[in-house]
Amino acid sequence: MSSDNPPLGRVLFVLGKGGVGRSTISAALGAAFALRGERVLVVEWTLGEPIAPWFGYSPAGHAAVEIAPRLSVMNYSLAETMREYFVEHLGLRRLHERVIASHAMQVMLRAAPGFEELFFLGRLQWLATTAPGETGVTWDRIIVDAPATGHAASLLGMPAHMSSLPAGGLFSLELGRVQKLLADPSMSSALVVALAEELACEETLELMPQLARELGRPPVALFINRSVGAAVPDAANQQPPWLKTLCERVPGLAPLHQELLERRRRETMLATELGPRTSRGAVALPDGLFSEGPLAPRDLVGSLAAQLRDWLAP
Repeated sequence: MSSDNPPLGRVLFVLGKGGVGRSTISAALGAAFALRGERVLVVEWTLGEPIAPWFGYSPAGHAAVEIAPRLSVMNYSLAETMREYFVEHLGLRRLHERVIASHAMQVMLRAAPGFEELFFLGRLQWLATTAPGETGVTWDRIIVDAPATGHAASLLGMPAHMSSLPAGGLFSLELGRVQKLLADPSMSSALVVALAEELACEETLELMPQLARELGRPPVALFINRSVGAAVPDAANQQPPWLKTLCERVPGLAPLHQELLERRRRETMLATELGPRTSRGAVALPDGLFSEGPLAPRDLVGSLAAQLRDWLAP
């Protein structure tokens, strides 16, 4: 790896279409950073937190759960974030109990455009900058398993759009802190995960320029997940004689081989078209189906982490 690679931000957003493996990649990145000696927190924002169960734990809640040495996971909750902000940070327990925590106020806050997203980003900013002094807990790296495609890009662009609205007080203060976090490449960066499938490719082609606009800089990398490069090194190759003979004997293999070739062509397209639009290029992560045997999620995370460990080096 070249020493000219730009550093990865302390808060690393993992983006991509639903189903491309964002949670797997987020966990693998977290495990890879942990292998390098960093204390890592993976932040989810989902109804069903998947990562902790892969490691034999119950789904994580708002409080961080350590699932492996130096690797923890949490699942963002707006209600808990509001309680922390008003009670623990501002010391306004009575206001929180009587007003903020009421059902009517919670419904109104969730319906307010951008409010929940702002507090999500605010929570990340707090974890990265203020939490060490207030809680004594320091995270060397925070991996964010961001919401799917369009929502994720708009999430990162939301603070800039909201800054044009008339606002003051605490709202303006939090907005400024979040903008500062997102504007600093040493503090935050984003990478995109894609699959070599038609719809996923189309959404990735749309996401990349949108993300660059919203963040003000290109993503650090494009991860091509479940790559078939190990099975199909060159999409232009014709069937080798042994495979041709095998396909003739087992007719069902011919369509499978054609599908692998098509996936390989899409991988090449993603790498050549979108790789140069990132600061670290495209990274192909092999499909677990081509390993020696089926891998459980935890084993897959460990295998990917071992591959990504050296890639993380500056």
